[in-house]
Amino acid sequence: MTRGHEDKNRTFPQGIFIFVGWLDQRDNAVCGSFEEICEKFTMPQELVQNVLVRCGYDQPTPAQKHAVPAALSGNDVMVAAQTGSGKTAAFLIPLIAETLIAGAHELEEGPIRPTAVVLAPTRELCQQITLEARKLCFRTLARAVAIYGGADALPQLKALAEGAEIVICTPGRLEDFLERGVISMTNVRYLVLDEADRMLDMGFEPQIRSIIEGHSMPESGGEEGRQTMMFSATFPREMQDLALDFLDPTYLWIGVGKVGEACENVVQRFQDASTTDLDGKFEMLVEAVKEVEVKGDGDDKYAKTLVFANSKTTVDAVCWRLSDARVRSMQIHGGLSQAARDRALADFRNGRVNVLVATDVAARGLDLPGVDHVVNYELPHNAEDYTHRIGRTGRIGNTGISTSLVGSWEPALKEIIRSIQEMKTVEIPEWLEYKALGGGSARSTGRGRGAYGYADRYNQRRSDNEDDGRFNPGYSRRGQGGYRQRFSSEGGRQRFSNEGRGRSPPRKGNRQRGEDLLVSASLGARPPPEAKDALRPRAGQQRMMRLLLMIEILHYLKAYPKERMCFWMTGTVRISTLMHC
Repeated sequence: MTRGHEDKNRTFPQGIFIFVGWLDQRDNAVCGSFEEICEKFTMPQELVQNVLVRCGYDQPTPAQKHAVPAALSGNDVMVAAQTGSGKTAAFLIPLIAETLIAGAHELEEGPIRPTAVVLAPTRELCQQITLEARKLCFRTLARAVAIYGGADALPQLKALAEGAEIVICTPGRLEDFLERGVISMTNVRYLVLDEADRMLDMGFEPQIRSIIEGHSMPESGGEEGRQTMMFSATFPREMQDLALDFLDPTYLWIGVGKVGEACENVVQRFQDASTTDLDGKFEMLVEAVKEVEVKGDGDDKYAKTLVFANSKTTVDAVCWRLSDARVRSMQIHGGLSQAARDRALADFRNGRVNVLVATDVAARGLDLPGVDHVVNYELPHNAEDYTHRIGRTGRIGNTGISTSLVGSWEPALKEIIRSIQEMKTVEIPEWLEYKALGGGSARSTGRGRGAYGYADRYNQRRSDNEDDGRFNPGYSRRGQGGYRQRFSSEGGRQRFSNEGRGRSPPRKGNRQRGEDLLVSASLGARPPPEAKDALRPRAGQQRMMRLLLMIEILHYLKAYPKERMCFWMTGTVRISTLMHC
């Protein structure tokens, strides 16, 4: 194995041997095909058949052609590669090969003693890794079991009781089972940390250190020690410290492309949504979903699309509106049950729905095959999440499209634009550069309510109601004893002063305004300061209850799509006929 080119612009902890820096995909290739890898290294015949025939692996990705031989040679490995570079197979193939060579354990009384442990940040990623591991373990004695939080522990305990050579888990659930005495780390010879940077971001570092250092796991390195592999899309300073603590000092560092950079196979597009209201932004979303390459006829006429938003409320509202526009969609976020999340992922993978609306829970690690289009309904809070979002398309040599709807208030826009400019392959529109520098309308510069994206909507409501004077600061009606409405300079809060035989503000107008604000808030917008005074508690609570009930009805119909039901709701809200979701 030859040493690749080091990146002079990055600093690494002293004493680390750089195996491949920003590798050249042609000249520095160790193994050009999986067949060559299987011939060069000792691998069980069943695994060879599963790799070449059952899974159909032929040409390895740049990460795989270097990481697999390095791991099969017994080295600790740290791989930093772009999303969609095939990291899952890069650690599963050597891990399963060494597990099969070590042999399966006989069932004994006491805790389960797995040979290999894979740590992942989310339950969806655990399920995905387990699915790939079972394909590679087909007709072998190795058995892979997934354990993760957010689900009933009893089925997982039963699965472990049947034996498990490979345990794929989230840190929290594994630590729980270790404390219960269900699992023992004494026989662990292979440890994998997948999406390690994500686990650090989610605050799992204390659990990871407790699992590795506090439960009799063998030390890294040596003939009797464990072999450790870490996989990540970025390589921050915290990741370097973690590598120094848990990897052998002579571990191999493999970097593919520029770490943290978006895949070049993704065409990145941007649309200005700062000059429109929420309804207009949703219309832009529907157009973006429908304009991408047509895949078929009938219900399958839209390409597979992932839509990302920043909050659970926005995800639910967008999915509801898409279904109302006759676009088959489902949502996934942390507030749903595990069964609902599994059903949404299965329906999206199987083509029952064309659009999956998600929070960032789906942006990391999940392999959703055939995604043609990624839409950022809201830009994420940092450039790293933006990279992972658009990395759901254009995976493993395929091409994809990403569309970002740039709103009036995007705190991370400047950071995202800077990361895109470093690629030097994406042309950034002039209006976007100007906006990233702080230019634009009152909404983008942060003047008044514009910082929250409500300037245009607020001014429109004010002009629409100038006839009756309810939004006119200079308005006065003698018939109401000098009723006046003034806007204070302290945040625009409404003040009402009644002189003489004054009267309260018009009840109907205030209630209607409160409903408008609530509907806007339900689509994920940030309410203006006067929302607290405009909404009467009782009316607002009733409206929210009706809205939540409508969302629950839609969820029910999605679970039973063949049923067409008619619902009547208390008050002014009526659903006469709900269309097929």
